[in-house]
Amino acid sequence: MGRRYRAKVEAWAEGLVAAHGADVAAVMGLPWPQPEVTVRVSASAGAPGSTSGRTITLGERWFHEHPDDAGCVLHELSHAYLRAPEYSARTAWLIEGLADHVRDVLGFEASWTFAHFEPGKATAGYQTTAHFLAWLEARWPGTVAGLCARLGDGSYDEGAFEALCGAPLGSLVVSYEADVGGSR
Repeated sequence: MGRRYRAKVEAWAEGLVAAHGADVAAVMGLPWPQPEVTVRVSASAGAPGSTSGRTITLGERWFHEHPDDAGCVLHELSHAYLRAPEYSARTAWLIEGLADHVRDVLGFEASWTFAHFEPGKATAGYQTTAHFLAWLEARWPGTVAGLCARLGDGSYDEGAFEALCGAPLGSLVVSYEADVGGSR
């Protein structure tokens, strides 16, 4: 692999950011244009991707093994655009679920990562939360944008669900599980 390979992956990922950045922002209800994002590829990265501020770091090994994982880049781009000031046990499940939701809405799911229902996992993060968010968005359009706004400005708390959907998070999860789990 090496420097030339990393430069090739960076150029490809930067092309994805240019081509899909406006769509990512739109799904999240964010204004366009967004500030510039930097993409780096690291030989030592242990994860497929990570984001710090406006810098996305992609794992060289992952992209060598999964050269077409555009969904990973768009997931990380969601983090760079959201800029949530708090990433904790209270918010991480939702931040990761939103990023996967964006990937899925834009059609970049993959065989190893796609929205799906698992009992008791609506608030577990990533793809099970993405599935829950799609269910919420279908019933209460604007929910995702409202959650992104609150996460981004640091005002998020669980009461956001009641404000956006008319019911507390726990009740929404119960309704979701009854609706989706009963149709399996």
